[in-house]
Amino acid sequence: MFQLSKFFLIFSTLFFVNCSSIVHKPTLTLSKSKTYVISSFWNYTQTPMAGLKAASIVESVLSKESIMLHSLIEGSEKSNLTKNKINFLKEQINLAKQLKANYLITGEVQEWRYKKGIDAQPVVSYSIKVIDLSNSRTIYNGVIAKSGWGDKSIGVVAQEIAQEIIPSFTD
Repeated sequence: MFQLSKFFLIFSTLFFVNCSSIVHKPTLTLSKSKTYVISSFWNYTQTPMAGLKAASIVESVLSKESIMLHSLIEGSEKSNLTKNKINFLKEQINLAKQLKANYLITGEVQEWRYKKGIDAQPVVSYSIKVIDLSNSRTIYNGVIAKSGWGDKSIGVVAQEIAQEIIPSFTD
């Protein structure tokens, strides 16, 4: 009986750890009447174009919010190779201001891969930042990491993350 209890405890622990999430989501409600710009996310991973993929998924999830959203998502990650992060962010802020936006939505990808093993579980971690363009200050910085079962793709896990971490919008 003790062996059966021990097995159940280990199995249930592995089950819940396998599909766990780590979330830091501050409370922030943004106005739908403001104008937003989304830029490419900075890619810290070894996976090519992870920053572009994450940003485009966040952009798609944001489309359901009925907000004015301009896109600065580029088609290549050349900017990650040729610029440092500070210059890249300054450039994105300047472009967003030229579009007369109120806020810039950007982020960083820390992990975007499949774990090695029999199930090849997807693992995704990224952060979303909202910058108030009137003073260039970050007013929101949410971070989330999540892994999924082998039957999910990285895209599905990344979309689940976006739905959890995007700030709230109100009229």
